[in-house]
Amino acid sequence: MNTRRNRRGAQALGGPVFAGMPVFADMAGAVLLLLGTPLTMLGSVAMAAEPESESPRDLESPPALAFVEPQLGVSREGYFTLEWSAVDGAVLYRVRDRADEIAYQGVATKSFQSGLSDGVYRYRVEAIGDDGQVLATSEPAVATVKHWGLFPSLGLFAIGAVVVSGIVFVIMRGRYIEKQWIEKQIAGGDDHASSLPTLNESGDQS
Repeated sequence: MNTRRNRRGAQALGGPVFAGMPVFADMAGAVLLLLGTPLTMLGSVAMAAEPESESPRDLESPPALAFVEPQLGVSREGYFTLEWSAVDGAVLYRVRDRADEIAYQGVATKSFQSGLSDGVYRYRVEAIGDDGQVLATSEPAVATVKHWGLFPSLGLFAIGAVVVSGIVFVIMRGRYIEKQWIEKQIAGGDDHASSLPTLNESGDQS
């Protein structure tokens, strides 16, 4: 019985080559079984580990959009200017403040913010395409508004008042000098005119 089974295994594995060698047929079958299982596992792992091909659209990086000056420093007057880089394909730009409200919307790459009270302000800009989709969003730009205090403001007001007073004094002084000069010219003309009859009378007497 065993001999018949071995012969059948040999015929299944190697046909007539292992027909007369039942021991070698069993060994060959075991080796093939041991080698086949790891190869099958490796093939499955390789297929599972193979990354999915990405579409060209996924490989495209988003367009760069950034403020020219992300840190705007401190504004004493309560205003500053935001400026950012242009993005290809953008039809307009939208600036949002820290409350996510629209502070500017238009085609220009610059926005003037004014009338701000004391505080820290953060803005970000969005590039909008022709289909209304957001093409890119920038990192925030930070600005601080801190108005002048009472005493510095009074000092600046006093300096301005002195400068304005000096300008007014110079203007009034110039007009006064000009008026005096005109009066002298008129008086000199009258004296010259009054001397003409005297000359004519002396000529007639001669």
